[in-house]
Amino acid sequence: MIRMSKEEFDDKQFWRCPTLGGEVPFVHCRKTNDTLPCPRIIECWGRKIDVPRFLQDNYSQEELSKALRPASGRLDTIFETARKFSS
Repeated sequence: MIRMSKEEFDDKQFWRCPTLGGEVPFVHCRKTNDTLPCPRIIECWGRKIDVPRFLQDNYSQEELSKALRPASGRLDTIFETARKFSS
């Protein structure tokens, strides 16, 4: 079986991000969580690509445990992003 690359699906677009409320590319979803995938990546992309295989091919178990914790809400994400840029 050929290994999936991290960049393989970067140009694919998702119709609506449940966290941000707008259209986002896959690259955003795989990097949004401090360079790790969004906790909702399986929920959002599971019907379009083989996300479990993609994650297994590209991330360690430790990274996945950290990345796939429950997602924060939209306001939490906005405030967290604002704190990062104001520091």
